[in-house]
Amino acid sequence: MDTGRTTSTSAQQFPAVRHLVWALVAGTALVISGTRDDRPPPPPAAGTAAPVAPAGLTADPVEPARALAYLAHGRPVPDPPSYVSRSSVTPAPLSLPQVRPAPLRPWPAGPAPAGPRADGPAGSALESPAPGRPAVKPLAPSTPLRLRIPAIKVDAPMMKLALNAAGGLVPPPDNNPVLAGWYAGGTVPGAVGTAVTAGHVDTSLGPGVFQRLGAVRKGATVEIVRADGRTAVFTVYAVEVYGKKAFPDRKVYGPSTRPELRVITCGGDYDRKTGYQDNVVVFAAMTASR
Repeated sequence: MDTGRTTSTSAQQFPAVRHLVWALVAGTALVISGTRDDRPPPPPAAGTAAPVAPAGLTADPVEPARALAYLAHGRPVPDPPSYVSRSSVTPAPLSLPQVRPAPLRPWPAGPAPAGPRADGPAGSALESPAPGRPAVKPLAPSTPLRLRIPAIKVDAPMMKLALNAAGGLVPPPDNNPVLAGWYAGGTVPGAVGTAVTAGHVDTSLGPGVFQRLGAVRKGATVEIVRADGRTAVFTVYAVEVYGKKAFPDRKVYGPSTRPELRVITCGGDYDRKTGYQDNVVVFAAMTASR
C-alpha cells in the first residue's frame, strides 16, 4: 500500500484542542493548545451544540449531501482515510498538543447540527447525529484493556495516554501499529462523561490501528473490555471529519451527563510539511454493558 511518499512520524498529529475531557459532570476541564500551525480557533459561540446521542440506533440511509462528504484525496464516502507508508523512514518524535488547567465553562445550549457544513471539509459529516434515547446505567470506573470495532475488524489492546513534562499528550508508540490508547486524565470509558480514545492511522511499520476508522458508520458498535470483567458497548451515532485548523474542541470533548466515547485518528490529505490535514472523529454513546 506504499504510495511512494515518505513521511516523518512527526507529521501525524492528534487534534489540537482548547478543552479536553471533563472527569464526570463536575470535573475539571483541560485546555489543549495546538503546536505550530494547527492551533484551533476560539471555542464555538453559544448556540453550538454537540451531536445528540442516538435513539433507535438504526443505520438510516445517509442523505445525498452527506454521502458526498469527502474523507481524503477526493474519494467519496465510504472510503477510509488514505494510508501513507512510512516503512522506509526513521521514526521521529511526534509533535503533540499541550494541556493546562482551565476554568469550567457551561456547555452552550442549542439544536444539534442538521447536516454537514457547506464551506469545505472541516465539519463535513459522514453520518449525522440521531435523536437520543436514555443511556444505560453507567459503570463504575475500571481500566480499559481492549477496544473492539467489529465493523472494521479492530481488536486492539489499550494503553493509558498521559502527559509528558512539557504538557503534551503522549500517543501510543509508533512501533506498535495495533495499539490504541485512552486519555487516563479524563473519563474512563463506561463512566459518566466523555471518554477519549485515540490511535494512529499509520505508523513507520505499516497501517495503524485506526487506518479504516473513516469507514465506520452510524449504528456500528465500539466495545471497551475493562479490567473488572465488564464490557461497555457504545453505539456510533455520528462520524465526522474536521480540519485540524478548525477542530471543534468543545463539541468533541465537551462534558456529558451520560457515558460517551470519542474515537479519534488523523485523516484527510497528507502534506509533507504539516502532515495530515484533518481528523476523523467517531461519536458514540453507551447503549449496553455485559
